Amino acid sequence: MVPSSSTRASAWKRSAASRSASAGTRSTRPTPVCGPSEPAPTPTWSRAIIAPWRLPAAPCAAAPATAAAPGSPTSGSPGCSCVPSRSGCGCTRGGSPGSPSSTGTWRRRCAGFRGSKTPSSAASSGPSCAAAFAPRCRGWGRGMCGIAGIVAADPRRTPLEPEALTAMTAAIEHRGPDEDGHLLEPGVALGMRRLSVIDPAGSPQPVASEDGEVTAVFNGEIYNFRELRAELEGRGHRFATRGDGETIVHLYEELGPRFVERLRGMFAIALWDRPRRRLVLARDRMGVKPLYVAESEAGIGFASEVKSLLAGGLIQPRLDPAAAELFMAWGYVPGPLTLFEGVRKLDPATYLVYEDGRVTESRCYWNPWDNAPEGVGSSWDEDGERLLELLRTSTRARMVSDVPLGVMLSGGLDSSLIAALMTEASDRPIQTFSVGFVEDAAANELAEARQVAERLGADHHELETSALDHPDLLDDALGHLEEPIADLSCVGMLLLSRLARETVTVALSGQGADEILGGYRKHQIARLADQLGRVPGGRAAAGLAARAGAPESTRARGLQALATEDPVERMLAMSRVVQPRQRLDLFTPEFLTATDVGAPVRHHLDGLAGRSALTQTLYLDLRLALVDNMLLYFDKMSMATSLEVRVPFLDHDVVSFCLALPDSRKVRRGNRKELLKRISRGLVADEIIDKPKRGFFRSALGSWLQAQQGGLLEQTLLDPGTQARGLYRADEVRRLLRSSGAGDIKADQRLFCLFLLERWQRQWVDAPAKKSTPLTVA
Repeated sequence: MVPSSSTRASAWKRSAASRSASAGTRSTRPTPVCGPSEPAPTPTWSRAIIAPWRLPAAPCAAAPATAAAPGSPTSGSPGCSCVPSRSGCGCTRGGSPGSPSSTGTWRRRCAGFRGSKTPSSAASSGPSCAAAFAPRCRGWGRGMCGIAGIVAADPRRTPLEPEALTAMTAAIEHRGPDEDGHLLEPGVALGMRRLSVIDPAGSPQPVASEDGEVTAVFNGEIYNFRELRAELEGRGHRFATRGDGETIVHLYEELGPRFVERLRGMFAIALWDRPRRRLVLARDRMGVKPLYVAESEAGIGFASEVKSLLAGGLIQPRLDPAAAELFMAWGYVPGPLTLFEGVRKLDPATYLVYEDGRVTESRCYWNPWDNAPEGVGSSWDEDGERLLELLRTSTRARMVSDVPLGVMLSGGLDSSLIAALMTEASDRPIQTFSVGFVEDAAANELAEARQVAERLGADHHELETSALDHPDLLDDALGHLEEPIADLSCVGMLLLSRLARETVTVALSGQGADEILGGYRKHQIARLADQLGRVPGGRAAAGLAARAGAPESTRARGLQALATEDPVERMLAMSRVVQPRQRLDLFTPEFLTATDVGAPVRHHLDGLAGRSALTQTLYLDLRLALVDNMLLYFDKMSMATSLEVRVPFLDHDVVSFCLALPDSRKVRRGNRKELLKRISRGLVADEIIDKPKRGFFRSALGSWLQAQQGGLLEQTLLDPGTQARGLYRADEVRRLLRSSGAGDIKADQRLFCLFLLERWQRQWVDAPAKKSTPLTVA
């Protein structure tokens, strides 16, 4: 058990008189330039902040004097006019920004990005889509944030090489191509790659307190930084920038590690307290931003992506067998494990304190029932008004940006409502982005997205393509994900992010509404389970019916979920990919471990006793599939293109309110997201609200598998090298290959998981090992 800190918050307060001028030196910002990059200056040991900038060769032809206003159309990348027009393909159209004539739909019909992008009103030729998605020059205001670092347990015994930190930050350059900042001193190395979204002309990282004793790097956004800044200035703290990151170090000076409880936003933070030689790592409440940790006796390493830990030599790429079993059970790797042996994810809403060569504190600082809102459930009208106001506030907070922003528009209810709320808060047409796949005709919502955009007067951009035209796209996605996810939606998200990044730097999304307001079929089952439990003999009857049929059929698993009162069994029945008997048929005895596949659910059961089956299921979805599946691929795919994605539905006040609502507000008479549908009327067209839910690219898996039969699937799974690993039974794999794409969704998922696990090993485990360091995890 890790001891909790007993230090009082008051012990962390410092008098205003003791705060001196900010310590450390920062490089001046170079002029935005285009062209090949020169090598970054080699960092040296220093107690000051060192920010070596990459200085490309030739200046842009011209650079705009001012950045575009939030939400406005832009003719190119902020600070760099050598980028094509806002279409990203060299297309232009008449009308001044914001005028009716300048709004409309940009459509692209794309086969391997060979088509051109033209306005719906007129045909226009332009460069190929491949050219539009090619790397472009990096001007200020572009990028995505990433952090990395190492702290040695004993700096006298474990010297750190500056080259290790340089390699770690270089590996995540795509997360922040604008700036590269380092803090280097004996036994400590902090690094970052910065996204310039707030205060693009300033606010470099690392950020430091006035006396330089507290330093931090962070990834994400702090939405309430202005209020916190005003409060801290009133207490005597002095700020050197307009950005949100500096708030972190001053708040820590006041509150110690519990500073994170005051933050509202999405973030992964690493903070170094020099006098105490203390490292504090923290992750946002909902787990929007990832943070990976590798610990050994020699010290601790952390990073926004695993590839950073690999690049620094902190770990060697080895498969964790227990995590592999969890992946085959769930279709993703539930935290805190990862597929990489020796690497774990920091849980959402958790901070960790490392000092004296060990983790001295690890605390969950929030759950949705802390300070639960009062008066919830008094009436439908009042609940609806409060929810809508919370969503308006959350959406407006996430529209604060010094660079252009837009919204990812699926054509469904959730993203359509966010788009409507953004339109309310904007004085010009918003930018909307949609992607559709020809294989996914049954779930393709491009027409609905176009309808929503036209209703809102948005400047709409869309791409329709075929996943089969991008043979390398899945491997690209796997490389960015770092851990496989058995969902082709990640491929769609990568294309959508590339499309949006042509025009904007920040995009809002409707992600998270299903998990807090009951949007999935499993939530209907959980609601029915509660109702069935009030009927004498109801659960027993469901159990008998489940045992009467095929034990692992979809129908039987639904009945099992209705019959049980155990939230672990219920989640496994509704979500498990490889069932217990199938596990024995599929894997070799050498691979099978004693892994408890229900352990990830048990990890999050605290506080759920006595709550309804629906509430338990919603909360577990928030802590499992949302974090380690959907939010993970949203973050990794968008960051691969230097795009920041924000999620208004996952503001922690919105989440707390929704989980406190009566179950009937979420699932009522079999209808899902009932309250959300009611408050959306008048903002979103009724036909969008009332249409059945469609999963993004979810129905395309069977088509993709059929198209790959005799090709990539068999080449991968029946390869002698694959068989030599000794993980799968070849006969069962051949049987799955023969039946793939025949309509058995779970069988297709099993086959897809096997395929992804092997592709992952080829990318990571079979790659040449990096040089080990004294901190390398054994």
